[in-house]
Amino acid sequence: MTVVKNRGFTLIELMIVVAIIGVLASIAIPQYQNYTARAQVSEALSVLSGVKAKLAEEYAFEGTFGDAKDLGEEELVSQARYIQSVDYYYSDQDVAIGMEMRNEAPVASAIQGRRLRIELKANDGAITWECMSAKDSPIKKKYLPGSCRGDTSDF
Repeated sequence: MTVVKNRGFTLIELMIVVAIIGVLASIAIPQYQNYTARAQVSEALSVLSGVKAKLAEEYAFEGTFGDAKDLGEEELVSQARYIQSVDYYYSDQDVAIGMEMRNEAPVASAIQGRRLRIELKANDGAITWECMSAKDSPIKKKYLPGSCRGDTSDF
């Protein structure tokens, strides 16, 4: 009859496993925080899609972007979890939409109170959209979606 001894893990083996988990966590947690901030900015941008559609419709029918009357800014901000305020800036045939992220949870701390900007430019009946970080309190490019990494203009 063979006697089998029960053996568990040694203390060294357990310490190695804990060290590996610690290294993986130190890499994964910051990457997850970056991902969360980028996802929140993307969601805030998707909320603005309705405003962009209204402005494009106004331009298609009237030949101008109007003057920001009845764009539903108050309703838009009240329904958005991450947006603090939305501002409109007009210049001839162009309009810029400035958006400020909330300065409180659940917004990721890296983007709290930061701003981004969408510029709509009319050129010979066509509208182009450009998304970028604002000049004042900009959101770092690593937190912006890939389609929103334009250079800030002087508009």
